[in-house]
Order: sequence, then structure tokens, then C-alpha cells
Amino acid sequence: MEGKDSQSGWMYLLRTTQQHHVHLSLIADQKANILLACNSIILSLSLSRIDFIKDYWCTYTMLFACVLSMLLALLVVAPLSLKKKRPQPDDNNFNVLFFDHFTSLPFNQFRDRMFSTMESSERVQEAMVKDIYQIGKVLTTRKYLFLKWSSHVFIAGVIASVIVLAIQVVF
Repeated sequence: MEGKDSQSGWMYLLRTTQQHHVHLSLIADQKANILLACNSIILSLSLSRIDFIKDYWCTYTMLFACVLSMLLALLVVAPLSLKKKRPQPDDNNFNVLFFDHFTSLPFNQFRDRMFSTMESSERVQEAMVKDIYQIGKVLTTRKYLFLKWSSHVFIAGVIASVIVLAIQVVF
């Protein structure tokens, strides 16, 4: 009885953790899309009225910040890979659960790797732990990093634009 309970416990833990990481990835994508939409609206409105507001330097400050913020937000949602080369099947970083890795294998080799992984609880745990770790690395080193930069650039652009406008109006 204890073996079955402990097996379902670790399976639940790993599955929940993996789902949590995937959910965090979706949240980052949604926030990046919100930033893209906000910046697009500001950019469109500013460009449509450029003749009227061209003498205000705050417009150019905000346009620059919007474009930079949009580029950073696009890096969050773009399917970019940090590595130029996929790991080889015998490499320690190879993840049989990640599509970008296993699609490099012929089907028979993929099937054999999956069946081999599923032969023991330890191998399943190892594969899931590796998958969770790699998802976490992408979240930390790419998605949330670029999302933070995009947000900071947007906020700094708004503040800088208001300051530039105030200076220009006063002087």
C-alpha cells in the first residue's frame, strides 16, 4: 500500500509542478500580448497624429520606448531557441519529453526511448524532473526576463515622455 501511495504522490507532485510551469509560461505570454497591444495602440495613435504633435519631443520619446518595449515583448512570445544546435540523443541535456528535441529522432528511435523511459519509475521521474527544470530555465532566462525589461521600458518611456512634455511646455 505504501509503495502505491508514494508512487501516486511523486506523480502528482511532478505533474502539478509541470502544469504550474506551463501555466506561468502562458501568463508571461498573456502579459507580453497586453504590452504589445498597449504599445501598438499608443504607436498607432501617435503616428496618426504625427503632424499635430511633431513639435513635441515627448512624442518621439514615447515612440522610441513603445518600439523598444514591443521588441522585448515579442522576444517573450516568439518561439526562439536559446541554443543554435539541438542536443544529441546521447547528450545529458537531451529531453525525450520536449518536442524540439525528440522530433530530431526517427519515430522508431523516439518510441524506443519513450518505452525505455517508461520501464521504471526512476526513469520517468528523471525525464519529468529534466522537463520541469528546462521549462523553468526558459521561464527564468527568457520569458520573464524579457517581460520584465519590456515592462520597465514601457514605464520608463511613459515617465520620460511626461517629464519631457513638462520641460517643453515650461520652457
